[in-house]
Amino acid sequence: MVKVFLRSFLLAFSQLKVVLIILLITIISGTLIFQLFYHSSYDPQFSGDILDSIFATIALLLSMEVYTFPHEGELIIKLIYVVYPFLGLVLIGIGVIEFGMVAFTFRYRLHTWNEWLANTMENHTILVGLGNVGTRILRELADDEIQTTVITVESEKHTEILEQLLEDPNIAVIFGDASKDVILEQANVSKARALLAVTNDDLMNFKIASKAKGLNKELRTVIRAFDQDFAQKVTDLFDIDAAISTSAIAAPAFVATSFEDGIIQSLKSKKGDTEFHLMELTLDSQFEPIQVENFEELYKISILAIDKIAHPDSEDKVVPGSKLLLFGELQALRIIKKRFCS
Repeated sequence: MVKVFLRSFLLAFSQLKVVLIILLITIISGTLIFQLFYHSSYDPQFSGDILDSIFATIALLLSMEVYTFPHEGELIIKLIYVVYPFLGLVLIGIGVIEFGMVAFTFRYRLHTWNEWLANTMENHTILVGLGNVGTRILRELADDEIQTTVITVESEKHTEILEQLLEDPNIAVIFGDASKDVILEQANVSKARALLAVTNDDLMNFKIASKAKGLNKELRTVIRAFDQDFAQKVTDLFDIDAAISTSAIAAPAFVATSFEDGIIQSLKSKKGDTEFHLMELTLDSQFEPIQVENFEELYKISILAIDKIAHPDSEDKVVPGSKLLLFGELQALRIIKKRFCS
């Protein structure tokens, strides 16, 4: 919450900085003029101290006269009594109007505020598309506290989701066509870490990723592809880091789950045809305690979590009744399940 407040303050300041800088220069100039040209002979209450000069300057900007007008003084000190009340009125008026506009756009998260928000982000992720896949990806990014700029087309389908996003000051929402340079620039693509294009159109995802790569050569681009052959070709022939076919990912999981209870997800190795699976299981009471490192070495698998505690240390113990999340080849997982699960 503190980070959000500070970033919001900096955004507001960035929009008001011209007025604030002019106001600061005006106060400094007025202070110097008072120091050089105003004397106690004009008003005995004026001590000549710099704090008196600052106070007199600010008072004039607020149309208040704390020291007597210098009838016998230099022209410049007389002018300050005439000009500063008017100048203060103008600067304060502009400041109030600007601040009101900033506060309004922050409250209602209008397009301008989201552009400001995106421009403050660095090393962030740009997510294009807010369908079922995009919404789930966004939840993952939010859970990992990754700064995110969402590019989407405003529609009735997304109304409820967008209302939630517009209330979240950690997420910038840009409305428009992500295949256009101007929209990608509004999302601050030049400073982004990665771009995920997950619309329902394979060619559009490819076009968006290509455009983004042209604007930021260091950007990591990942696209969603329904056609596995297309996904393979674009990664092989073009400068796309990864093209993921959701149907290809899902197929091994369906097959594995149909044969083995406990399979959560299945993945195919990019370097070969080997399939790896995530399995959740609970060890029975007959299991002999063993260190994580030894258990992994014995069965050639990885233990991702023990009793919902992620990434256990190699010295931690696997004990009877433990609920494990394992990652490995199906044959090894089957052996463990057969031996140690009732």
